[in-house]
Amino acid sequence: MAKAIMVQGTMSNSGKSFVTAGLCRVFKQNGYKVAPFKSQNMALNSFITLEGLEIGRAQAMQAEAAMVEPTHWMNPILLKPTSNMGSQVIVNGEVYDNLSAQEYYRMKDSLAPEVKKAFDHLAAENDIIVIEGAGSPAEINLAENDIVNMGMARMADAPVILVADIDRGGVFASAYGTIKLLPPDEQDRFCGIVINKFRGDVEILKPGLKMLEDLTGKPVLGVLPLEKIDIDDEDSLSDRLNQKTITEGIDVAVIRLPHISNFTDFSVFELIDGVSLRYVTDKKELGDPDLIILPGTKNTMSDMEWLIESGLEGAIIRAARTTRVIGICGGFQLLGRELHDPDGVEHGGDMRGLGLLDISTVFQGDKTRTRITGTIRPERNIYGLRDLDLEGYEIHMGETVNLGEAEPMIDLADGRTDAYMNRDGRIWGSYLHGIFDNEEMVFGLVKDIMKEKGIDPSENHLSIAEYKEIQYNKLADLIRNNLDMDRIYRILFDEDDGKDVRCGGLKDDTSGKGCVHIYCGDGKGKTTCAMGLTVRAAGQGKKILLCQFLKDDSSGERSVIDHLPQVTVIGGPGMDKFTFQMSEQELTDLQTANDQLLERIIKMAPDYDMLVLDESVYAIDKGLLTESRLIDFLKNRPEHLEVVLSGRNPSDRLKEQADYISEIRKIRHPFDRGLSSRQGIEF
Repeated sequence: MAKAIMVQGTMSNSGKSFVTAGLCRVFKQNGYKVAPFKSQNMALNSFITLEGLEIGRAQAMQAEAAMVEPTHWMNPILLKPTSNMGSQVIVNGEVYDNLSAQEYYRMKDSLAPEVKKAFDHLAAENDIIVIEGAGSPAEINLAENDIVNMGMARMADAPVILVADIDRGGVFASAYGTIKLLPPDEQDRFCGIVINKFRGDVEILKPGLKMLEDLTGKPVLGVLPLEKIDIDDEDSLSDRLNQKTITEGIDVAVIRLPHISNFTDFSVFELIDGVSLRYVTDKKELGDPDLIILPGTKNTMSDMEWLIESGLEGAIIRAARTTRVIGICGGFQLLGRELHDPDGVEHGGDMRGLGLLDISTVFQGDKTRTRITGTIRPERNIYGLRDLDLEGYEIHMGETVNLGEAEPMIDLADGRTDAYMNRDGRIWGSYLHGIFDNEEMVFGLVKDIMKEKGIDPSENHLSIAEYKEIQYNKLADLIRNNLDMDRIYRILFDEDDGKDVRCGGLKDDTSGKGCVHIYCGDGKGKTTCAMGLTVRAAGQGKKILLCQFLKDDSSGERSVIDHLPQVTVIGGPGMDKFTFQMSEQELTDLQTANDQLLERIIKMAPDYDMLVLDESVYAIDKGLLTESRLIDFLKNRPEHLEVVLSGRNPSDRLKEQADYISEIRKIRHPFDRGLSSRQGIEF
């Protein structure tokens, strides 16, 4: 199983995604197979994987930094806000339901097994998992059913790095308060603090860092300077969306819709010399751009109302007489004449669009979600790109049809038509997210505008792929040069440097020392006690390895415990008869199988907080498990490991290893009166 480390923040946009991506690239450069993970993401920026499943754009970016293909395992829960009070809930890449905040909060605990399954899948295939938290872990009103911050850290048994944004001010208070608002066992998971977005002389900051370390008991792992590194942003808090400056050359204005999604579709324009990209929220800001872009939106009809109310509808329609206008996904729908939502998928009712394309959209319950290729129709010859092959992905809940006057623009590989344009090609729309990642397309558009403006188009541009690689490597250098990577590796691999590196405290604290329990005696309840302790430990976030000897897996307790995300169950050797029915050879074979199983468990045990060996004592008593090997393991077990043994007749040698011995003595039992075993009581 992979080692895990988690990145949490004092607030949204503190730099969690940034640091997670940087660690992914550093670990990859150092030869590890690494994957990002975020159990629950709330963002309108999403991505479609090769399987046709939807995840947060940030996890796709982090996978790119780790140089692996994005998969739905990296983001099992995605929340896409549809209003101030509700979201579309996506589980394992597919739409689960539209829920209010309270509805989701009441049911999200039931999604914990899906989170654990996704994490375990990644952990089985990688060396390191870098987990990103969400918002702040100190949202104490939401802590009870948390599956994205400290709850996720417990589930993955991951040490936590806390990222604090100094650029916003109050960095010491936010870092101290975040840690100290949490209960002691959760504070212990923090292994260090990273100060992000620092400007100035770090020497001036050092006295404050020392005081922060003394107050929290956590080391400051480094200070990241505020540096321009261009990687995809996660959500609507992105600094990109505040860009208002117009420079010489081409002016591209993106309408910042209230429910804007996938604004990273347009980041490529920022890479091109002579192009300025800005985001417009008011008709006074629109000005006279060379290109207006209507981006994706999670609620097309609601954002159409906003365009009307803000006055931007009229401003865009007037500008379209001389200015090029392009719409992507929801923006494509907005360009049309009509919007219909008969089933209340988004908004309900009927509404006019901008009327710049002769198309109509009907919203439907089924979501189109696919990676797709297509070709610009040869007769279109848009920007001189006849027969150009394109690649992108679709995420939308509507079907758009031609009302008669629009010109079909792109033929998709599956036979559908995507994209319509007006007759001169200056206004067009498409459902393809990532259409501008096709370099010939974006540079063809830019050159066409430049020629129209009398600007000589430059040829000295990097490819998009080359540019991204430069940015990821710059980010890795920033992480290496400013964080204590040696300490982070010691934290990750739990290596001893004289201190408990996973929580930053001194090792003479014995609260983390493991003990040995033995439940024995001839009375009913030994396994019941062991299973009860297993559930208690799981409820406190401990990670448990459980094996039952001399039993099959059909018991009532197993049907529950098998579904606890914190418990890993290893099945014992199969038994189709009782031991008294076995031949000598069968008993010998069973002992060999049990000893081999014990060796396997011993190798796995250091990665767990508790090891439960149910009926191991009875297996030893019956000569079906080698006692000396178990005693040798108990003497040399990892210091943190709690071990629970159960079964009849423990030897004195075995008892010497125990810290707890609980004997269950029979006073009375219904078996003595001939009452047979009862389901749910005896098994």
